[in-house]
Amino acid sequence: MLPPRFTTFRPLRRWVLLVGCCLLTSGQLRAQVPGELRTLEEFLALARSTSPMLRDYAGQVSQNRIDILIRGAQQRPQVVGTGAAVAAPIIGRRANGEGGLGYDEAVSNGGNYAAVASASQPIFNSPVLRNDYRILESQGLVLRNTRQLAGLDLRRSITDQFLTAFAAEQQWTYNQSLLRQLRQQDGQLRQLVNAGVYKQTQYLAFYASVRNQEVSTQQARLTYRRELGTLRYLAGASDTALVRLQAPNPPTHRALAGLGSITQRQYQLDSLRLRLDREAVDLRYRPQLSWVLDAGLQSSRAAPVYLGRSFGFSGGLALSMPIFDGHQRQLNYARIELSEQTRVAYRTFLTTQRRQQYQQLEGLTRESDQLIATIREQLRIAAALVDAGRQQLTTGDITILDYLQLVSSYRGFQFSLTQAETERLRNLYALDYLGE
Repeated sequence: MLPPRFTTFRPLRRWVLLVGCCLLTSGQLRAQVPGELRTLEEFLALARSTSPMLRDYAGQVSQNRIDILIRGAQQRPQVVGTGAAVAAPIIGRRANGEGGLGYDEAVSNGGNYAAVASASQPIFNSPVLRNDYRILESQGLVLRNTRQLAGLDLRRSITDQFLTAFAAEQQWTYNQSLLRQLRQQDGQLRQLVNAGVYKQTQYLAFYASVRNQEVSTQQARLTYRRELGTLRYLAGASDTALVRLQAPNPPTHRALAGLGSITQRQYQLDSLRLRLDREAVDLRYRPQLSWVLDAGLQSSRAAPVYLGRSFGFSGGLALSMPIFDGHQRQLNYARIELSEQTRVAYRTFLTTQRRQQYQQLEGLTRESDQLIATIREQLRIAAALVDAGRQQLTTGDITILDYLQLVSSYRGFQFSLTQAETERLRNLYALDYLGE
């Protein structure tokens, strides 16, 4: 029998083991939860993997490959089986051919009973087939370029929202740091007021500023949560925890992409498509030659004796040649020419627009660099003033409100620096997009 002290602590030991197992299990569950998204690259990778639009374009590219195979299959011999059992009775007709009900004997001939397999294949059709292949391949190129454009637009929207959320986070961080500094200063000011260095009314004004800063911090937190939620919504993320975003690295400053860029390549592909459409119009007016072959049963009577001797086959060539179609060829030419003029107008406008946007962004980037340098110099001066004001605060040589204004000015310069750097990042990413 166990001693009393072991008997007493046995339930406690079981309880400790149970709690330990629960903690171990919860730790394992926490380890299995995927990490929160914090960087721009993580959001971009998730958006690319979850975007239904990109999946749709990928599926259309695969369908285009199948269309090419279908067009090749259409060029092979096409075999069709047909069957018919049509009776045309003649009821009550006299021997001289008058009266009664039914078709004329030359038309009805008793009926039509057939079971025929026919085959046909166009010949000397290589130019048409080759042009159709090129049209389908150009459609595949358009789909691939459109998918790249969709990926570029997705990256642009995710990046812009990430920078917006990052700026909101910096605003929240700024308010938190200012509130933290004011709270740290609160204890010192209480002691100075109790010592008679400052009046109670001055401290009350400081206290009101602290309460106002608490409200501003809560509002900034809600703004950041909303912008972060919008970013997760665009990327297809399911997590809802409030995390800190990591500052993105600035992209390289690339030169403006020319006519070979993703956005302008579509107009080159449109030019190719219009040229192929014109060739297709010309090919439709060429003579079409096919071989035809059929074999089977065809009879005008249903009696077995007639069906048994009605098997046969036939073969030959079929030629079709357009003669007049109401000037549709010229109208198709005119339609293609109008599409070409529209394509040239769009391409010219986009080229001018991209060049102007690139030059403007370069100017904004240079001005942002100058602004950042100016803010850093002002921030250095403001930091020196805050240090001096902190020393004078202990001796009563500066009012509380004046010191509060110095602190707010210093934190304001810090926030302005963060905003200027974020705007510079936004301009650099926009330049990077124009380089593709």
